[in-house]
Amino acid sequence: MKRSLALAAILALVLTSASFAAVQDFGEFKVDVPAGWTAEKDGETVGITKNDSTASMSITVDKTDGASAKEIAEAFAAELNGKNVKATEGGYTFTFDNGNGVNSEAIVVTDDGKYALIVVTGRENAPQEVAAIINSLN
Repeated sequence: MKRSLALAAILALVLTSASFAAVQDFGEFKVDVPAGWTAEKDGETVGITKNDSTASMSITVDKTDGASAKEIAEAFAAELNGKNVKATEGGYTFTFDNGNGVNSEAIVVTDDGKYALIVVTGRENAPQEVAAIINSLN
């Protein structure tokens, strides 16, 4: 009986821990990566992808080289054939179709001589997880 209870407790811990996010440090920022998602750094960009490939994000942090958030957003929007560059609280947003014709959202913010470009694809497939990832950035 004690062994069954111990196994049940261990199983419960394993199953519940799978739903927690793991904080990952990428140097310029830290982010909570939920269970069922994978994060990988490639140069200045971190890609975070849901393991079933229904949603993804990329976060790029680099120097502004004196450019404003608006200038950076407009440059990325032009490069990505984006549209609807709009000012938001603290930054700029725009939308574009990724290489597969899927709509993506981009957010550009600046701080302390650096910018962050956050691109979200498939938000509708994992809205709570995407919001949690974005809210965890620090």
